[in-house]
Amino acid sequence: MRQKEEEMEHYDVGILGVWFGCNYGSIATYYALEQTIESMGYRVLMVHQPRLKPDDGRMKGRHSIRFAEEHYTISETYHVSEIGVLNQMCDAFVLGSDQIWNYGVTKIFGHSYFLDFVDDAKKKIAYATSFGSGKFLAPRAFAKKARTCMRRMDAVSVREAEGVEICRNTFGVEAVHVLDPVLMCEPHVLGDLTEKSGREEKEPFVASYILDPTPEKREALLYVSKQKGKKLVNMLDGWQNKFQANKERLNLENTVENLQVEDWLYYFKNSDFVITDSFHGTCMAILFHKPFIAIGNPGRGSSRFESLLGTLGLTNRYVMDVKDILRRGELLTDVDYSPVDAILTKQRKESRQWLSDALEGKKENRKLSAGAKLRSFIGLQRACAEYDFRNRIKPLAKRILRR
Repeated sequence: MRQKEEEMEHYDVGILGVWFGCNYGSIATYYALEQTIESMGYRVLMVHQPRLKPDDGRMKGRHSIRFAEEHYTISETYHVSEIGVLNQMCDAFVLGSDQIWNYGVTKIFGHSYFLDFVDDAKKKIAYATSFGSGKFLAPRAFAKKARTCMRRMDAVSVREAEGVEICRNTFGVEAVHVLDPVLMCEPHVLGDLTEKSGREEKEPFVASYILDPTPEKREALLYVSKQKGKKLVNMLDGWQNKFQANKERLNLENTVENLQVEDWLYYFKNSDFVITDSFHGTCMAILFHKPFIAIGNPGRGSSRFESLLGTLGLTNRYVMDVKDILRRGELLTDVDYSPVDAILTKQRKESRQWLSDALEGKKENRKLSAGAKLRSFIGLQRACAEYDFRNRIKPLAKRILRR
């Protein structure tokens, strides 16, 4: 078991992100990133959750922490005012994937996920980071500091194609579109973890991974199961405080309980068909070459589905209206993964090369052109104005109209 660091040891790379959360996709994506960087010969420290409040011990017992303690070297959990001590331990810092540039998700960590605490002399890299939607919306003061932080970064890459435009137009930063770590790594990296699962299904099955159950999704799952002539095995959100309510909403037999990430991977790898409203669930279906249906999930961000499936030529497996599953017979057909693999092989090589170059390259002082400064100034003003309208002006107008 790889434990927390006890002394001021030295690490080549510190990885920041939400690997400690209970979302199975987040656990998988940070494991894939850590394994990729380690395979390049670097010694890695996983940076624990930055805190704005005292540590209340709520993380003890999480399945994500159990997994992390088995696979990573983990830092202490520092208050955001103290996290700068990591500069004494790490030569470089890498922001991981997932929606850590989504203000609504990570505002509780201050600007830690914009690397505000990292010294100028240290290398600062963002790999496949996501805004979670087609816009960056945040209060003016937060957004301005985020822009300053991003311009200090040495290399920036994003998970969605539209993230490239957000970086350029809102922050004045040039970014590259790369693969999510779960697709950047070879399938065996995650596939090998299934050997530690104690689950065993003896009959062919359709795997469902549904984060937000609805009656319409339940009907679609039953329909696919009947059409395929195979039983359902149902997986839900990894946050245990949501499990019972989600289970009642889905109201289906064979809903798996006490699911570990190794089990989650096992069910994807050994399924005959996948239905999911999860981005990373979709990634797992693709990684393990499964026929699948991806259900758009606007509440959690649909743009990431559209970016990934558009890149891989798989938009015909995607529905926004769940009822389309009952109407479109082609959704139940197999997937020809030959052209998908050709694209993935090329992008996997390019993404790994970008990350390798970012870690190996020398720090450079980059200067923004006057045009880039003006474009990002206007973009940031628009983003902040839209945030104000959505979160202040619009609610105020509704209250006034109700009087």
